[in-house]
Amino acid sequence: MDDRHQEVWLDQLPSLSREFFERHHRPLVIVSYAQSLDGSIATRNREPLRLSCNQAMVLTHRIRAASDAIVIGINTLVVDNPQLTVRLIEGTNPQPIVLDSKLRIPLRARLLERTDHRCWVACVDRSDPERIRVVESRGAEVIRCNGDLLGRVALPHLLHQLGERGIRSIMVEGGSQVITSFFEARLVDQVIITIAPRLVGGLTVLSRHVVGDGSQLHLNPASYQSCGSDVILWGRPQWQTQ
Repeated sequence: MDDRHQEVWLDQLPSLSREFFERHHRPLVIVSYAQSLDGSIATRNREPLRLSCNQAMVLTHRIRAASDAIVIGINTLVVDNPQLTVRLIEGTNPQPIVLDSKLRIPLRARLLERTDHRCWVACVDRSDPERIRVVESRGAEVIRCNGDLLGRVALPHLLHQLGERGIRSIMVEGGSQVITSFFEARLVDQVIITIAPRLVGGLTVLSRHVVGDGSQLHLNPASYQSCGSDVILWGRPQWQTQ
């Protein structure tokens, strides 16, 4: 995928994701994040890093605008308190979704104050009904999902519910636990990684082993794009067994 094909892919993402949904009956999942040369996405004490150059940030907002929804985990929300809007280009804001199995979302989170989209908060089905009522009183919509073996939101069930709500593509932006979970579940369809020319020695994006039992994750096809001082890696995950 050269630079021109990458531009076309983003422009065609709405139609591509609809075709994907018709074939696979779930939204297309795009994982996009920035890392240093040594794979760090945060410092060792978990402080966030600004890694992307301005041009790469514009690309990130283009991906946001092309996606139906954007997903982050509760830890990212607590640390960064983001708005998850499209700001650096003209475009439509994606539907914000927070994975929050225990409904820890702060009631003063900026996502709960947005007026263009009602924030969707995905929790496990056994969450406290009173806490659900309080969170929804702040404007959120709580999506109750099955839990996985670790008590987290079961991603296949979440994707099924998102598909029923008309979501055809989602951009997974962080943090490391959420990105790892999507890879572990083999529910990643496109990877877009911004690589900044820095060595940090911090926390890496994959918080647990996502390969094992002789399997390897390859990006095929894969391509690279210069973007200011950064390099963007585009790839389609394929699992191979040795």
